[in-house]
This record gives sequence, C-alpha cells and structure tokens, in this order.
Amino acid sequence: MINHWTFRCKAVSELIPYCEIVTGVPCGYVICGASGDLTHRKLIPAVFSLFRAKKIPEQFFVVGFARSVMADSDFRQRVIDSLQQAYGEIAKTEIENFVMRCFYVVGSYDQDDGYRKLNEKLEELGRRFGTEGNLVFHIATPPSLYATIVSFLGKNGVVKRHQNEKAFHRVIVEKPFGQDLKSAVNLNKDLLKYLADEQIYRIDHYLGKETVQNILMFRFANQIFEPAWNRHYIDHVQITVAEQLGVEHRAGYFEQAGLLRDMFQNHMLQLAALVGMEPPVDASAESVRDEKVKFMKSIRSFDLEHLETQLIRGQYSGGEASGKNLTAYREEEGVAATSCIETYFAMKLFVDNWRWKDVPFYLQAGKRLKQKLSRIAVIFKKVPHSMFARNLKDLDPSPNVLFFEIQPRQRTSLHFQAKVPGAKMCLAPLKMELDYRDVFGTKMDEDYSTLILDCMLGDQTLYWRRDGVETSWKLLTPVLKKWEAESQEEKERMLERYAGGSWGPAAGNRFIEKDGRHWIVP
Repeated sequence: MINHWTFRCKAVSELIPYCEIVTGVPCGYVICGASGDLTHRKLIPAVFSLFRAKKIPEQFFVVGFARSVMADSDFRQRVIDSLQQAYGEIAKTEIENFVMRCFYVVGSYDQDDGYRKLNEKLEELGRRFGTEGNLVFHIATPPSLYATIVSFLGKNGVVKRHQNEKAFHRVIVEKPFGQDLKSAVNLNKDLLKYLADEQIYRIDHYLGKETVQNILMFRFANQIFEPAWNRHYIDHVQITVAEQLGVEHRAGYFEQAGLLRDMFQNHMLQLAALVGMEPPVDASAESVRDEKVKFMKSIRSFDLEHLETQLIRGQYSGGEASGKNLTAYREEEGVAATSCIETYFAMKLFVDNWRWKDVPFYLQAGKRLKQKLSRIAVIFKKVPHSMFARNLKDLDPSPNVLFFEIQPRQRTSLHFQAKVPGAKMCLAPLKMELDYRDVFGTKMDEDYSTLILDCMLGDQTLYWRRDGVETSWKLLTPVLKKWEAESQEEKERMLERYAGGSWGPAAGNRFIEKDGRHWIVP
C-alpha cells in the first residue's frame, strides 16, 4: 500500500497580499468564426470567467463575426446557452451585464463587404464602451482561413500593422499553425504582410494551465532541484497525454492531421521544452522563449533509416469501457475505411547538450485510452548503492519520481522512500503532493482565460514565437514525409492496433521496456 503525505500551502487569503492580481485594460474582443464549436465551448466561457472575476474592466465588448446569418439577439441566446452549459446556474444580473456587451456581424471571410460592416461596428462600439481603440481578434476558424482573414482585416483597415501599444490591434491564431515546415513558413509570411510579429499571438492552450506554468516557478524559484536537474541525477523523462474519447466530431480535421501533428508538434514539445530548457536571464517573454527555442534546436534529428527505434504509431480498434462497446477508428463517421492515420504514438527523443546528453525523453499520446491523463514524470536515477538491501532481502528501492499532473487534476507530487512506522527496517514509497484544487479551490482560471487576458495585456510569454513554430516543424516534417511516402501495405504493417479503452498497443510497452524502463501510468 502506498501512503500519501499531503502538505498544505498558506491559505489563498494569506498569499494574495504578496501576489499581483492582474486585470485587463479597456478592450474589444472579436471572434472570427463565432458560430463554431470552439467559440461556444471554450472562448465565450473563458471571456465570461474573466469578466465575472472583474479581471476585465467595464469598458469591454464582444463581437462575433462569421458567415452564419444571425441577429444580435440570436448570438446572445447562443452566448447564454454556452454559459449555462459551462457554469450551470448563474445569477441573472451577471449574465445580463455580460450579454448586453455581445454583438454579431455577418460576413463572408473572403469578401470586403463584411469587413467594412465589422469596422463600422467596432468604431461604434468603441465609442459606446470607451475601449480606447484597443482590439483583440481571435481567429477560431479552420486553419485554411487564417491567412485569408488576416489579409482582409488588413486590406480593409480593421487591423493596422505595428499597432501594438495605444491603441493596440492584436491577433490570436489557433493551432494548428501549418501542416509542415513549408506551410508554417508560408503562413508566417502571409500574416506578416499585414501584422508585425509582436501583434501575432500563436496560441497553445496547454500553456495556460496552472501546472504547466508552475514548471517554470518550480524549477527556477527553488534551489533544491536545480543542482540535480541534469544527466548526472535524472534517468529519463516521461510525458504522457491520454484521452478517453475517440476522434468524435473531428474526423474531417483528424484525417488530415493525425496525432503527431495534433499533439506532438505543439502541446508535447512545449511541455518537453519547459522541463528541459536552461534558466532564462529573466521572466520576460523574449528570454523565456529564447530558451525554449534553444532546447528545441538541441533535440537530435530522427534517424529516418531506423525510425522504428524512435517512434511507433498505433490506431484504436473496437473495445469496451464501462459496459459500452467502443467504435473502431476506421468505423467512425467521416473516417476512410483504409485510413492509416495514427491515433497513438510512442516516441523517444534525445537532447544533444551538456545538461541532457544521453537522457531519453519518452513521449506517448493516444486517443480512446483507458483514462484521461496528461502528466510529466521526471524519473531520477536509483541510489548508486543501497545500504538497506541486506536487511530488506535484496529489495531494490524504487527511484524518486517528480510528477507534474496537468489533467484531470492539476497537481505536483514527489515520490520518495521512507521508513514504515513500527517496523524495524522496512521502506515504503511515500508521496508529498500539492493539489491546486485543494489549496486554491475553484479560484483557478481556465487555460483560455489566462491566455486571452495575457493577449490583452500584451504578454507573449505563454505564446509560440515564429522561430519556435518553425523549429518544431523542422524536427517533425521529415518524419511526416517519410510516412506519407510509404505504400498502403507498408503503413498497414507498421501501424500497431490496440483495443479501445486500453492503455495502447503492446508495442508501446515493448518500445520502452527494451531500454529497461516502463511507462508510469495509473
């Protein structure tokens, strides 16, 4: 049995006097793609959360812009439905105060007329709500429209290049940012025709999660771990991102992308960079992102001739969970019957620098797995000699492990060995844990709330920079090209099947076990 030692931080009320509670500035928030799923599932609840917590001033409004024909009243009803779905019962006055700031403009993304109407509306609302000309545009459309929307915003004067102070025009661009290196480079060029780079906010919502941000604080605000944060003391690093759901309604996108593009190129590479980066000179956005890019550039290129030693792909078959039958990927609506798109991968990376030389980073991600889990595990080396082995009948104490759990709970824990009370000489693994929900209750912002507020404040620390995006694609693109060039027969041979509701293919376990290690999963 594993015992749990839990420590508690000071109460939130004691911490707040020492913390900077950041609030936004007068601003208009424009959602391009306002009739889509992301807007109503994530963006509207995120902005409302900020407004409700008074992190956005009263001088604020929301404009939805999309092709769907709607009146302001229709859009407002959708906003209400989104908030009720996200929060349940909400005070009527809170909803009314927010909804009266929500408006809608109909327009085609590739025609000037809609953008002219949008510009007129923004000027009118800016005067009414006193937003001082500050605007954030959030592009929540299919990726093929990103460049088109920015070009029409620019050509019609809705956004102005280099306008990043007072009044500011900033643009949030959703992932995926490109499909490979060439498309990412071209997209950057297209956006930079109408925007300065400091106006472009390339979002990765994982970076808005408290546990992810805490990695920087944990590493660089505490002396205790940094001396051991290197190849001399760390055996390896594991990053696992597991989803219980299958492809669901995203088959159209997923058939074009696959899990490597959807998960590794952005979320998981960012997590690896936070674990592996060198200490920045300060906490500024440029310093932090400089070190992330340096880390990514240090990752060893894949050996395409022996790729199977570094990467395996899998795809879920039918299965069962909670007494329900689970559909195989190839039987999902919108998926080709012969599709070889990966829904699982396991990967081994090496980082060619002094800190991480020969320390493997193991990454695995998958859909339709046994449990929802996003977690980083830093596994330290075993003690060089156990003085207790003789007493404990050659028991080999397990190594120390540091966990950063991102989902389903946000918590950090350290596993270590300690004596069991009462017994003369008996060790057991114990755990010290910081659970954000236990300590801070429900006061944590959602990931999108954090990132939208950062954009309003002009803080790009948690956003991708141009060279970071291109470096990540430079690493992955050769692998994608090699896979796409394979014959159907060869893809079938290389694709590992796994039952839905399991922890992935058996080959995923063999992949790490051949190195004398194993995946740490619940």
